[in-house]
Amino acid sequence: MTKKLPIWTINNSEYIVNDKYMKLRVDSCTTPQGGTVDRYYVIEYGDWINCLAIDTDGNAVMLKHYRHGVRKYLPEFIGGGIEPQDASPEAAARRELEEEAGYTGGTLYNVGIGYPNPASHTNKVYSFLAIGGKIDREQNLEVGESIVVEKIPFQKLLEQMRRPGSMYQSMYIATMFYAINFIRESSEPELQRLKRFI
Repeated sequence: MTKKLPIWTINNSEYIVNDKYMKLRVDSCTTPQGGTVDRYYVIEYGDWINCLAIDTDGNAVMLKHYRHGVRKYLPEFIGGGIEPQDASPEAAARRELEEEAGYTGGTLYNVGIGYPNPASHTNKVYSFLAIGGKIDREQNLEVGESIVVEKIPFQKLLEQMRRPGSMYQSMYIATMFYAINFIRESSEPELQRLKRFI
């Protein structure tokens, strides 16, 4: 039986930013050892989904997404925030697949869940693997989304991500890790053809 470990006590909390996209608060805390942490910053984000999508031809559906923080287009998986109207993380994944890439159909597997940065962020990221769908409609992008869809053979994507010096956002690396482990362990017939690449 695991012993329950003591957590910090929040003595006071104040929001510095409190809007739709981000909530930034500063907490004053007491540690279990009796120490005082006067200003600890916490970012409250909503939960997120990432999805490695592979179409009927064995291509990974990738995005070139403009990211203003670094002012570059970066290679990404399909992903986004879980919205209040989404019935589940799976529903959010299907919505994002369709909106960002026009990808529909196929099977969706939840392959892992993680915290992006639990030291200061409150959210979880759900990682999915989509197999056997296809791009059959136009993107439905939000204002502020600049996205180009690309198809890359799954084997080539694996080679690119393994290459030293390749630049991928860390949450997508985690999603690929989960997806590879899921494929390796799965007995699902539709995943067997991917095993030869991992």
